[in-house]
Amino acid sequence: MKNYNMKRIAFFAIGMLFACNILQAQVDRTQPPKPAKAQKIQLGDYQKFKLNNGLTVILVENHELPTVTFSLQLAIDPFVEGDATGTASFAGTLLRTGTATRTKAQLDKEIDFIGASINTSASSIEGSSLKKHQDKVLELMTDILYHPVFPQDEFDKLKKQTLSALSMASSDPSSIVSTVSKVLRYGKDHPYGEPTTEKTVGNLTLDGVKAYYKTYFTPSIGYLIMIGDLGLAEAKVLGQKYFSVWKPVPVTFPKFDDPASFKGNRVAFVDKPGAVQSVIAVTSTVKLKHGDPDELPAEVMNNILGGGVFSGRLMLNLREAKAYTYGARSSLNSDQLIGFFNAGAQVRNSVTDSAITQFLYEMKRLCDEPVSEEDLRLTKNVMAGEFGRALESPSTLASFALSTARYHLPADLYATYLERLEKVTVADVQAMAKKYLRPDNCIILVVGNKNEVADKLKGFAESGNVEFYDWYGDPLIDTPVALPEGLTAANVIDLYIQAAGGKQKLSDIKQITTKSTGLMDAGGRKLELSMESVQMAPDKSYQLIKMGSMLITKQVCNEKEGWIESMAGNQEFKDKDLAIMKDAARICPELSYFTDGFKTILEGIETIGGEKAYRLSVTYPSGTTDVEYYAIATGLKIRKISKSENAGQMVESITDYGDYREINGVKFPFSLKEQAGGQIIDIKVDQIDLETVPDLKLFKR
Repeated sequence: MKNYNMKRIAFFAIGMLFACNILQAQVDRTQPPKPAKAQKIQLGDYQKFKLNNGLTVILVENHELPTVTFSLQLAIDPFVEGDATGTASFAGTLLRTGTATRTKAQLDKEIDFIGASINTSASSIEGSSLKKHQDKVLELMTDILYHPVFPQDEFDKLKKQTLSALSMASSDPSSIVSTVSKVLRYGKDHPYGEPTTEKTVGNLTLDGVKAYYKTYFTPSIGYLIMIGDLGLAEAKVLGQKYFSVWKPVPVTFPKFDDPASFKGNRVAFVDKPGAVQSVIAVTSTVKLKHGDPDELPAEVMNNILGGGVFSGRLMLNLREAKAYTYGARSSLNSDQLIGFFNAGAQVRNSVTDSAITQFLYEMKRLCDEPVSEEDLRLTKNVMAGEFGRALESPSTLASFALSTARYHLPADLYATYLERLEKVTVADVQAMAKKYLRPDNCIILVVGNKNEVADKLKGFAESGNVEFYDWYGDPLIDTPVALPEGLTAANVIDLYIQAAGGKQKLSDIKQITTKSTGLMDAGGRKLELSMESVQMAPDKSYQLIKMGSMLITKQVCNEKEGWIESMAGNQEFKDKDLAIMKDAARICPELSYFTDGFKTILEGIETIGGEKAYRLSVTYPSGTTDVEYYAIATGLKIRKISKSENAGQMVESITDYGDYREINGVKFPFSLKEQAGGQIIDIKVDQIDLETVPDLKLFKR
């Protein structure tokens, strides 16, 4: 078999697209060279064969390096998981946690010993190693495939981790937009619209996980892709040796109707009280399948609008011209069941409605006006370059082969990519916009501050109404709750003081030492923290946060000065900043909310985490203003929202309080969740000490 150097193929393809006619005797240098006719790409060969049990094997040879990759992919069509949504994901994760002959620790040790990697998912098992270890990798992969045990302790641990992740995601606007947009596009009775929730995770069982594995892990819907330093004869030997004993099981998949259509734009809103920014998604379903003749020209159209190109119109408009956001992008996704379009950005509260206007304007402009030849050429050039770079990886050819086999695509679909790309015209782009963009028939979803944003969005809705949802896409009835006649902010604070233990007991507290542990989600990374805080009346505070033995921050305030020591350096606090620190050092500031220069206003009633709460605006003597929520049922504080300026940007900090417990007759929250700057920290209080007098050295340098 002839082997191809993938880099050379890529550069050859691009070069042919842009080559000049250098054979001309005379060159007019005042005119840019015209591109030559796009050529059909010689992608290189891949070979395919089938085992008797129905497993399709695809071989992509690459002898440049002595490495191999084996990727077992299962063609599992979408299906509804219902009340047990999350079962498939759990099965994929638990496959890797032990077999009948190896524990998870033993698997990890054997994989690490040969410098290999093996990963599993709900529809795949993948392994990579040096060629000399290929038999060991295949032995481990098939042990996982044939003999998984799904340990109960790993199942229980995964449940806890998933619930923790869901808790964090429920506070992240981008995660909320992703979940709710799927629900609104498809509906919860569609496989693409099912959210994984605390309830569905609670319904998961080990028997359900095992049933999923037995039903769908079958060679009859399997593809084994071999990539690397292998020949066809050797690939057939390996396939027969390790996978021929795999017994096929018949499997059928349900059919689904397209999601219900609607007329005119809908506006949906998820409230995030106190948010200083809105996350916007303009989205709709599209009937566009893999391999559809429209797929490539539609991709060109989307890239002009706001795809991966920095010069996309959404970016130029919302970022460069209007300065509404750091980034505005769009995507158009094909799928054999139902695809979708999505455009989105994160913007300031004050320009949310203006940003939506610009999203719809740019979508409509593509439908109504032809794009320029210059815009079209720029987009084609970028797409051709990206395609060429992708060809440098043998895995790209493997994915082409898998898609061709699984979706029954034309055999030359990818080989003719550059030819088809070059044929896309200005008229094609406009036709694709008219067909797949729906500026007058889409879902406009916003996650943000309802009090500041929601009413401004009514005009975008065909119905004239904003629909409200929780963070899992369940509709909320936005019924305003009137404040009881005569109720004041002082009444709410009095209720809190009584619920917390009474004025006398709160006044008697002169010092508090609190020790806690925290789990921080910093952009997907989970970091465990230890925390200690000490407060001493009237205005001394000390806070230490560490990760293991490493100092994260130490913040100190006394009657004269305040400072912070951190990994990023030290900082002094003076004047207003010192006044803010002293405000935060108060042991029970609620006792002073109507004296000492405080200003406290009762603003209304809102629902926080399913609980009705009084909303208060509290301005401290330092001039900072917090929004606080007190549960109507218990009187206790359940949320505080603070805003501060950092490097010219307004940053909000949200603290949720729960799990109140009594210490010396006073109730303290033992569970806190803090969100600020894209980071979320779940805090569990381990100890509260009201008796020990702190060492005054803590508050000195």
